Amino acid sequence: MSYLLPSCGQKESIKNMKIEELYIYPIKSARSQSLKEMKITIEGPEGDRQWMLVDETGKFISQRTLPKLATVEVFHEEAALTIGFQKMFFKISKNNSFQRKVKVQVWNDSFEAALEPDLYSQALSQYLGVNCRLVRYAPYSQRRVRSLSMDWKPEVRFADGRPLQLVNLKSLEELNSRLATPVSIDRFRANIVFSGNTPYEEEQWKRIRIGEVVFSQPKKCSRCTIITIDQKTGEPFGPEPLKTLATYRRDGKDVFFGTLWIPENTGIIKKSDTVEILE
Repeated sequence: MSYLLPSCGQKESIKNMKIEELYIYPIKSARSQSLKEMKITIEGPEGDRQWMLVDETGKFISQRTLPKLATVEVFHEEAALTIGFQKMFFKISKNNSFQRKVKVQVWNDSFEAALEPDLYSQALSQYLGVNCRLVRYAPYSQRRVRSLSMDWKPEVRFADGRPLQLVNLKSLEELNSRLATPVSIDRFRANIVFSGNTPYEEEQWKRIRIGEVVFSQPKKCSRCTIITIDQKTGEPFGPEPLKTLATYRRDGKDVFFGTLWIPENTGIIKKSDTVEILE
């Protein structure tokens, strides 16, 4: 199977499929960071879900059980990660010996990650009110994504399932038309937000290109109670919008909104780019 970029003759360009927002989430379930351009690595957007909090057993901690995580500010840059809360900020150097290994678990996946200095874990534990440890995805971590190809073994860091999430603003407009109180796109914690032509049209796509990067093997994104949490305050907002989504976006036990993708190559994506449907 080849993962080279397709030639111009192979692509189908659709008007008005503009990229509106780009986000990374340096610490899983913490606050987002908005970008003008995004570097895509084989594991997903650079810096995205590269850090994570785990409990004493190594199991990941998210807003599902700790909504206050939404109030932890993060800023990923080339040399360091800045973490902030209650007007206190500290920097974690990107230089790490990765010698302190710890076994972690994200859903059914167990693998090794690097333990950050105890000082940072202690500060976060005190703020969040739970005992937790801050870990980083290390060069030896290797968490695999299930692929349709036997000779392609993509990786994902600490994201739930696939390296990148794509959300359509048309889908949000359609959802908000059904809600008494509209919600903003930040509830869905996407990496790429685009202006589509029709709601949920991306569920029909199999292969796309954005900027320099081709994405394939999509999967519909199953939603949980995180979308009911106000991403600015970290407070639950009642049953919506999950309750309304479940009335028309349910398939079995799952409720879907947005799609998850695997990058076929590395490259740069910019807010000025558009989505090209390849298949």
